Amino acid sequence: MHMRETSATKQELSGKVHGSLARAGKVKSQTPKVAKQEKKKKLTGRAKKRDTYKRRFVNVTNAPGGKRRMNVNPESSKN
Repeated sequence: MHMRETSATKQELSGKVHGSLARAGKVKSQTPKVAKQEKKKKLTGRAKKRDTYKRRFVNVTNAPGGKRRMNVNPESSKN
């Protein structure tokens, strides 16, 4: 009985799963190359904590309808 279990697991492991490697990297090679843009340096450490504190607690504006949430979709929230 032990032999049957091991042979069944060997059959499950073999087999092709995701297709051939001939198309590997197809999408990356098709996308146009875009040059990196210059960006402002991100804050780190104490300055970052200060910025998040200001954003969350100091500059709060209570808009009509309560607290602003990240990704509110008014049509779907009525259901």
